[in-house]
Amino acid sequence: MVDSLRALRFLAIALAVMLSCSRAPGQAPAAKSGSASARSVEAGKRAFSSAGCFACHGSQGQGTPLAPQIAPPPFDLPALISYVRRPTGKMPPVTASTASDQQLGDIFAFLTSVAPAPSTAESAPGNAENGKKLFESYGCYQCHGHQGAGAATAPRIAATALTLAAVMRYVRAPTGQMPPYTSKVVSDQDLADIYAYLKTFPLPKPAADILLLNQ
Repeated sequence: MVDSLRALRFLAIALAVMLSCSRAPGQAPAAKSGSASARSVEAGKRAFSSAGCFACHGSQGQGTPLAPQIAPPPFDLPALISYVRRPTGKMPPVTASTASDQQLGDIFAFLTSVAPAPSTAESAPGNAENGKKLFESYGCYQCHGHQGAGAATAPRIAATALTLAAVMRYVRAPTGQMPPYTSKVVSDQDLADIYAYLKTFPLPKPAADILLLNQ
């Protein structure tokens, strides 16, 4: 029994030594998540400047007359990368030579860091069933189509990639022909419910998967 315990103790010590030596010479221990995040924020701040994002969106992503507020980011990171590569409107595409996916991830971290904390309404879950009723009662379907599928008067908003905070900002101070809806007309909770309803729809199929478009 004693010999078995000694053997197990020796094996444990040997494994510990092997693990401690498994790093390549000169390789530093893994950085803590907090410090890695701080590095991403600082790198994102530099990339935001070098890519010229500040010229339209402001030094803190606060928005200018040329372009909207983007802090906090209006999309999650994958959707943000997809959008800046193939944007709509007046924004020019941001190629990988201007900002790599890694740099866009750092910019995302920077914009998140400078943004104010979300309000309770922006973080609270919405009621999709009530949102469906509100979508009809507020007349959203008249421009965006039933189920938010889009129409000639306004774009598709079902399964939107926008965050709830971005939707709220846009509805309160829209661009183009859409009229503004103040909190006295549509409350934050009502918008959260409508958002929850729109998120119940699946994403549209890619054009490559639609048979009629590829015949």
